[in-house]
Amino acid sequence: MRLRYGLRPGVGEPLLLCNGIGANLEIALPFVQALPRRPVLLFDVPGTGGSAAAGFFPSFSRYERFGVGLLDHLGYQGFDVAGVSWGGGLAQQIARDYPARVRHLVLMATTPGILMVPGRLPALLRMTTPQRYLSRSFMARNAAHIYGGEMRGRPDLAIEFAGMTRAPRTLTYVQQLLAMMQFSSLPWLHRIACPTLIMSGSDDPLIRPVNARLLAMLIRDSQLKIVEGGGHLFMVLQPQATAAEVERFLSGPAISTSRTGATVGD
Repeated sequence: MRLRYGLRPGVGEPLLLCNGIGANLEIALPFVQALPRRPVLLFDVPGTGGSAAAGFFPSFSRYERFGVGLLDHLGYQGFDVAGVSWGGGLAQQIARDYPARVRHLVLMATTPGILMVPGRLPALLRMTTPQRYLSRSFMARNAAHIYGGEMRGRPDLAIEFAGMTRAPRTLTYVQQLLAMMQFSSLPWLHRIACPTLIMSGSDDPLIRPVNARLLAMLIRDSQLKIVEGGGHLFMVLQPQATAAEVERFLSGPAISTSRTGATVGD
């Protein structure tokens, strides 16, 4: 399977960044550009961005093979993993299944899966349709209801964000929804061994901050950061502040791993 990916070269262990549902890698670029020069790997899951759609039964176990497979292809052994929203579930799955390789885990605007404190119904209903990726006018009208925080009263930001998105295939969107509907990390969160940073916007209609507090309570070695006034897209709309917090965390102690294989340079 051919996947579109982006690698920002740098020094040290890479950060694998798992994006939100239906999202193409360009959405995360402001955050990546705000990080110091550590390697960052992003990829479009099948059917998003520049990756072709594929027919397969979806699960986070299946999706993790794409991200970790890219790391293997590039010659990386140890790595950090971060996930935002839907990608936070994928990041949790990777941390569980590759404990000897994952040094740090970063969870942004995410939940422990289907067993969560649900978001506000109007936001959830608007989120379940890919229309927000297809119509800038739909995004301008509904972004504040879906994402909250920085989007409130700022239709200009909504239109700017819409310009960064590429509509996913319908099959892809359904596949990603099905993967999340099967997923719950609650039974095994206590087994995650790596240091974990959990970030949540205080004004997130989709993923309420109580879900972040639940993750922090169940993951043993975890830190919790509530972004005051932040919405679901604080990573995109407050990239400098988010990157500074993530870099501070990633620079701290971690499980010792080594890198093998090819070297990726500038």
